[in-house]
Amino acid sequence: DFHHNGDLKDYFKPWEINMGKIYGTMDDLRLGSPRVQEKYIAMTKALIASTDVDGFRVDTPMQVPLSFFKAWAPAVRDFAKSLGKERFAMFGEFYVKSMRYATMTGRGKDNTMYGQDLFIDGPATLKGGIVYSYYWYTFTAMVYKRPSLADGLPLAYRNELGMLDTYDPSSNRSEYAMWNFCNNHDNWRLQALTGKAQMRMCLTVITFWPGLPMHYAGDEQDFSTPGSALD
Repeated sequence: DFHHNGDLKDYFKPWEINMGKIYGTMDDLRLGSPRVQEKYIAMTKALIASTDVDGFRVDTPMQVPLSFFKAWAPAVRDFAKSLGKERFAMFGEFYVKSMRYATMTGRGKDNTMYGQDLFIDGPATLKGGIVYSYYWYTFTAMVYKRPSLADGLPLAYRNELGMLDTYDPSSNRSEYAMWNFCNNHDNWRLQALTGKAQMRMCLTVITFWPGLPMHYAGDEQDFSTPGSALD
């Protein structure tokens, strides 16, 4: 039920990122296997039933083959619906380029389908995800005092719209559901590197930008301590 293909060393190589062992210690599940998919679906159903959660934040989905999400996501949604959870949410951590997360948003699109009413075969997978590109435009503009980089926000958004399938079958409408944020556990808090005025500016942007604002624990208390979860 596990891959035996060596370590993941190059995160930009599709074969390694789907088949390699992380950090040389974390064995990689063979998530393209129907046998493993069935086990994972059963485990997820048990988790929902026992904890009554209303959604999942899926860590690093780019390290998982799309065939897994095409099997797992609809099975999870159907089970959640049987418990009265009509709109069970599943969002990915999209620490990857837009052309990659476009394949796993909604029904998914590859680069031959942009701007057209064409989709990857199979059901819808993830509803949306945490988008790092907007964060880096804001972070770089403020921390490195390069305000012109903030122009990347509208450019990225316009480019992204032609790439994503935002149709939600549960509501029968198009819903842009990407998450935007100012801070995360992998980096120092923005306000610790700049100031509280810059942090409030960022909060204003993510509040009114299309999609969903996501707040890092401690920001609601105005924390400005240095360090990250990795320190």
